Amino acid sequence: MRMRHEFLATRPMDLYAMHVFELVATLGGFTRAAEAAGLSQSAVTRQVQTMEDKLGVALFERTTRKVVLTEAGHSLLSEARKLNGSLEDVLLRFREEHVEGTKHVRVGFSRTIGLASLPGFLAPFHRKAPEVRLQVSHESSDELIAGLLDHKLDIAVVSAPKRISAALEVRHRYTDEFELIIGSAHEPPSGKSPYSPSRIRSWAQRQLWILLDTKSNTGKNLVEWLKAQGWPSAPVMELDNFEIIIHLVALGLGASIVPRRALAAYPRKHALLRLPLSKRFDREIVMLTRRSNVLQKHVQDLIDGVLFS
Repeated sequence: MRMRHEFLATRPMDLYAMHVFELVATLGGFTRAAEAAGLSQSAVTRQVQTMEDKLGVALFERTTRKVVLTEAGHSLLSEARKLNGSLEDVLLRFREEHVEGTKHVRVGFSRTIGLASLPGFLAPFHRKAPEVRLQVSHESSDELIAGLLDHKLDIAVVSAPKRISAALEVRHRYTDEFELIIGSAHEPPSGKSPYSPSRIRSWAQRQLWILLDTKSNTGKNLVEWLKAQGWPSAPVMELDNFEIIIHLVALGLGASIVPRRALAAYPRKHALLRLPLSKRFDREIVMLTRRSNVLQKHVQDLIDGVLFS
């Protein structure tokens, strides 16, 4: 028994300490972490100090105003999120099988994916398994991929990044085609369609553009495409939601390039004009999961029911 106590005493930390550390790092301070954990500030401070003493490295830089992660702290936080998320995932599955009986699928959609696309992903599964609880989130692609790696999500649907982590697997791919739109009261290019590249380029130079936020993968790729066409790439407005962009274009506030599927769900189609292009912009949408030989059956059922290919 004594040997077991000595073994435990040499362990640098336990799962409880890792959760406390993640709280401090995420919330940016010991006071906020203590409130969230229902502990005293001194108890949280002791937990972190014990970790630092056993690891032999500082995890935070402390000032009178704020707490900032050190380089070592950043490295540990990345692993702590994976570990804590993996444990939460195991406990969720355990409760599904042995306690509550209710199964869950946690799905995240990028903000740049139009709401019109969601039925193709969710409706077939929901009709087949209405007893499974769908937890749907709507965040940036980077946040969704991080959530997937940290075991906070089961599935992420995002605009395909240039590089996909080896820890993730693509379950579906589909091409999302875009169209050029203006308000119906707006002046289209002169002449008959399809417009020549030079005519549409001259017209484009005179327009006010409402485009997707360039912080997103799709926004960055769209700006590169516009530049390649010789079109203006500095918009008068940037937003992170295509549905709002379509509404603003319909009000006559500018021109834009938006997903065809998002247009299909817009009810006031008479308020918009679609302008044909000889060369279209498109993007690839991917459905990602963590790489695994075996997925939970209800997660696999959602993947198998997707209508897009």
